[in-house]
Formats: sequence, C-alpha cells, structure tokens
Amino acid sequence: MRTTRTRLATALIATLAVGALTTACAGGSSTAPTTAARDETVIIGTGATPQTLDPVLASDVQTDFTVGGAYDKLIDYDEDGAIVPMLATEWVYNDDATAVTITLRDDATFHSGNPVTAADVVYTLDRIQALGVGVASFLSSYASSTAVDDTTVEIALSGTNTTFVGALSKVYILDSALVSEHEGDDHAQAWLATNDAGSGPYVITDYTANQQATLERYEDSWRFDEARPASLVYRYITESSTLRDELKSGGVDVATGIVGTDLDALASADGLEALELPSPLQLFVMMNTQEGITADPRVREAVKLAYDYEGHIASILSGRGSVASGLVSPIVACRVDTGPTEQDVDEAKALLEEAGAVGATVTMAYQAQIPEHQKAATLLQSNLKDIGLTLELQTVTYPEYVAMIESPETTPDLGLLWDFPYYPEIGPMLFRVYDSQFIGQTNYALYSNPEVDALLEEGIATVDPDAACDLFTQAQEQILVDDVSLNISNPATTIMLRDGVGGISYSPTYQLFDPTMLVVTE
Repeated sequence: MRTTRTRLATALIATLAVGALTTACAGGSSTAPTTAARDETVIIGTGATPQTLDPVLASDVQTDFTVGGAYDKLIDYDEDGAIVPMLATEWVYNDDATAVTITLRDDATFHSGNPVTAADVVYTLDRIQALGVGVASFLSSYASSTAVDDTTVEIALSGTNTTFVGALSKVYILDSALVSEHEGDDHAQAWLATNDAGSGPYVITDYTANQQATLERYEDSWRFDEARPASLVYRYITESSTLRDELKSGGVDVATGIVGTDLDALASADGLEALELPSPLQLFVMMNTQEGITADPRVREAVKLAYDYEGHIASILSGRGSVASGLVSPIVACRVDTGPTEQDVDEAKALLEEAGAVGATVTMAYQAQIPEHQKAATLLQSNLKDIGLTLELQTVTYPEYVAMIESPETTPDLGLLWDFPYYPEIGPMLFRVYDSQFIGQTNYALYSNPEVDALLEEGIATVDPDAACDLFTQAQEQILVDDVSLNISNPATTIMLRDGVGGISYSPTYQLFDPTMLVVTE
C-alpha cells in the first residue's frame, strides 16, 4: 500500500473562449425565458434533482447543486485546498481547539433585506444540531454557540477538533428572522423545502419539484458580479440522451450527467465544449457488516472479487475515469493507495463456497436515476450470478436510502452510492463513514471496529497534520482489510457548455461545480 501525503492537486481550468449565446430554448415542459431575456439567462440541464431546497441537506449533491447559488457559507476552500473567507473574515481556535471564535463581515444582507448577523449563525448551527440530519454529520463536535455581538460568534466544541472550521464550508447560513416565522413543529423543514432564506448571489424565485428552478441575480449581494448571468434556470433532466439533444437544440447551455456515449456524440457539435474537472467522487458498494450473509467477511470479499472493474470503466464510463484504488479519490491528500482492484471470479467462487453461501440471494439499493449507478447495478447483478449469488435490486432516492440504514433490520445487504470528502480533509470523511458512532446515520455499512474508532477519533483531535495523517493511514489500512466496501470507480466530472458561457473551474466543496462561478461572455 502507498500513502499519498501531498496537498490536494491544483486544477485551475481556464475560462472558456468567448462566444454568443444561442437564443433558442426548446424541449420539455418547462417554461423557457423570453427571447429578450435569453442572452442574460443560463439554462442548466442536470440529473441532480433535489428532494428538497432545505440547505440542512446540502450533504446531498442534488440539493447542494441547486441551493449553492442562493446561500452564503462562513468559509470555503480554493482550488488549492486552502480555506478562504466568505461571510467569516477571521476564525481563531482556543489553545486546545475546543472552541473557535468567528468574526463576520458587516455588509452582508439576506434576500429579505435583513442583515446577516451572529444571531443567524447561532440559529443555523442550533437548527442543524436539533435536526441531526444532513450536514449535522459534519458537525458532530458542535456543542453550542453564542452571539457575542452582531459580528462575533463563539462556538464551543465537545472536544478537540482541528477540522471543525473546514466543516463550516458545507453550512449555509439562514435568515433566522424569516425562517422562525415558519418554524412550526418541524424546524421549518416543510417551508424551506420550497422557499429561499439565503443571502447568496441569487434568489430562488420559482421552483417546481422534479422539473425546474429559477434563480434571479441578487443585486445587493456583498459578492455581486455583473458578469454573472441575470438568471439561472435549472432544468431537471435525468435522461442523458435528452440532455444531449437539448444541448444540440439550444434548450440548455450547461449540462451535467451526460454519459460517455452521448459525450462522444457531442464531440464534433459546433458551439459546444467539454470541460473535464478533477473530482473527489468515488462509486462504492457499501456492504452490511452486521446483518445477513454480508456479515461474513468471506462473502464480502467474494462480492468484491466478482465485479468487472475494467468493464465498468470501458463500457459504463466510456474510458472517462479510472478503477478505484483505495477508500477515496486519488486527488485527496493522505490516502492509502492499494492499486486498482482486479476481478477474480475463481477466487470469488471459492470464498462463497467456503462461506456456504452459494445460491443465496442478496439485496441492493441503488439510485436508478443516475446513469452510472443504473448500469453498475445491472453489471454487478450479472457478475454475482456468475459466482452463484442472486442480486435483487431496489431503486431508491438518496434520502430513502439514508432512512433505510437507520436500523440494521432495514439496511439492505448492499448499497450502491457515490461518496467523497465534502471538503479537502480525508479525516472527517473517514470519521463520518466508518466510525461506529455514526451507525444509523452515515455509516452506510454499519461498520464497527474499536481499533478504527480510536484511530479516527484521535486523528480528528490531533493538531499536527503529519501525526493526524499517520493515524488516518492506519485506519484506512484496517478498513481495507475488513472489506467493508467495493471501491469501484473514480468517474471524471465532464461539464458541457455552449459558447458564451464560461467561468467554471475546480471547486473542492462542490461535487459538480459552483454555480456562482458561471459568467456570460460577449
């Protein structure tokens, strides 16, 4: 095994060449902008369909991609993996990193016109803690916070955590005065599912679930940029072929989620350009380590050895990606590199026979609306049949899958999903996914290993980055030995853009891209 300790690789992508936006808007049942407004509107076609607009679920890529333009964070990361200020101008830990004091900028306003204050930060953090879902998994060490004055927040932690400030890159600050009016008995989850309470560069002005969202530029944003489009329209299109055709006809200007064969078909199309961004994304099959036949490590290893990894890259990704070689993407620092997993059908059959599991049935939940997931599920079903297992597939949304893993009895044998570090720190992801305290939340495999728990918890509390990396390395090595997951692929992130749209570069806290980077060129 090889451990990489280098900083997150830089990936600054040049802004696309200038050109003229096409003025046509075709296809679908959505309401297109008028011709007069079209030059200032960018239409995004994506299969990342949100289940809610509540930013507490910004841990869900689908929600994050839509709400990212409407809300502000306290901090973010640049393309080099360094923390940069947003609403926060300063942050200072106390001596043992059990508390942090944050200073806010004084010129930010919410879309309602209310000023952004320390009280809004306290309200947002307390709400996340009370709900205990979504981004709460990143803030497990949050204890309480106090607004010292309008621009100063003191946050108390439950223990030493040198990575806490980084987690704030996934927290969108809410307009507490507005949200509290709609609190009800669900902390305003129902209201925020379809409404905007942010201070970001865009205001969500219209939303039709599973179809379309419209965002208008907020002229009073503290980070106003006139080069940004006046409007962003998200069209939720799950079929890759439909996205391909909408790009050709001018129905969308930017598209994500197009599969390899359709990308190939667009390669020679006039007025379009493919932008490949580095990605922390990895496709996993997480295996139930507590219940059913996958509680037997021999069965888990057999499942891992049965999969056709090279076929996945060649056929499913059309060569746009690589076989996974560890628990996280190669661009993430402090990872253990095992080399690509290789299929070994004979060894898989022998392990399955040794475990007495030949002829058994296993279940797998997966998100059929994601093309890579759908095809991978079918391929795994075929591969497991070859070694003597029957795979029953169950289509779910990501929130439905999270609900399933709340109990060992309802957790499927296998769960196919994407996961990745939500910000450029490997430790918090390992902690979130493999520490036993998150069983029933984000520990998808119900994995419990006291040795791993101790390593991860010590690593999170270790100030020295090299010492922390040593602890995280040891944890990864043990997790890999335990065959908790099939680590399948690291797909490339390919964004298709029309001439006249540019500005996108790699942003490590956005799985697809930061929508506030988009600019209209003339």
